[in-house]
Amino acid sequence: MESRVASSTQAPIPLPVAEQAMHWLLELQAPHVSEQTRAHWLQWRQADALHEMAWQRAQAFSSRMSSLRSPGQRPLANAALAPMLSRRSALKNLALLLAAGGTAWSARDSALVQDWRSDFSSAVGEHHTVQLADQIQVQLNTDSAIEMRFDPQQRVIRLLRGEMLLNSATALPLWVETTEGRVQMFGQQLAVRQRQGFTQASSQSGGLGIYPQARGNPSISVAPGQVVSFDRHSLLAQRPLRAGELAWSHGMIVAQGQRLADFLAELARYRRGHLGCDPSLGDLRVSGTFPLHDTDQVLLALSETFNLDVQHLTRYWVTLKARPNLA
Repeated sequence: MESRVASSTQAPIPLPVAEQAMHWLLELQAPHVSEQTRAHWLQWRQADALHEMAWQRAQAFSSRMSSLRSPGQRPLANAALAPMLSRRSALKNLALLLAAGGTAWSARDSALVQDWRSDFSSAVGEHHTVQLADQIQVQLNTDSAIEMRFDPQQRVIRLLRGEMLLNSATALPLWVETTEGRVQMFGQQLAVRQRQGFTQASSQSGGLGIYPQARGNPSISVAPGQVVSFDRHSLLAQRPLRAGELAWSHGMIVAQGQRLADFLAELARYRRGHLGCDPSLGDLRVSGTFPLHDTDQVLLALSETFNLDVQHLTRYWVTLKARPNLA
């Protein structure tokens, strides 16, 4: 029996069935579950072997998330009581995980755990604006998550992943925490992006105080209009903020003579799967302003500008290549 269940957790499951399994998992963790709900759940499990397989996988996932149900952490059931935006995003992400099979678990666990513990999150390609207390507005870029600690002395927002643009008129000290340290906001606007191994921060109004995690109390002062990158120990780089760099907050992506390979790497943040180009095309220069709501249209514009083919190995594996010379 154990070997049968173990092997079933590796098999793919149709996405609609995975969504149903996650729905039942959340329903059954509500504070009061009626006998009618339990009866419908049992009928659903017994109706199809795929239903039972999906339920086994949902239970396994719930077990792996047990640490989030410990004292002081948010129960899994709270996701069912969250605003519909958070519930829809959670159900979609979890259903994709369950449908994919066991091989996808290790790659997806980190982001999923972050979504469960976060106060607000966005999926790939989504852009959310959240209005908080004290006239604090947070814009979340694609695939981002934050959690908050507000008390009478200060406001702290932790960026778990992704990128955020913060506008605030609060009189209290406001901090943003990342894996590498803390950023103190002195003006009315702050942009922070969690990258792989370092944090990037900037402000167009008011300076910043940077506190790398391993440095101790002394801060690094940053003037307005500068973009800084820092790790846990020190400042890594500093440069002027480029025009259009925060255009994502208006649903746009701006390139000014950017390498095609670099532009595609940035565009890939807004769609699922792999996006790239043939290495021989990497140094082509891209300029323009493009809407982020339809990345396929951006690729079409690039293909027409540079006479390229957009080749789809699958829906989630796209490569730009030079068109063959038929002359």
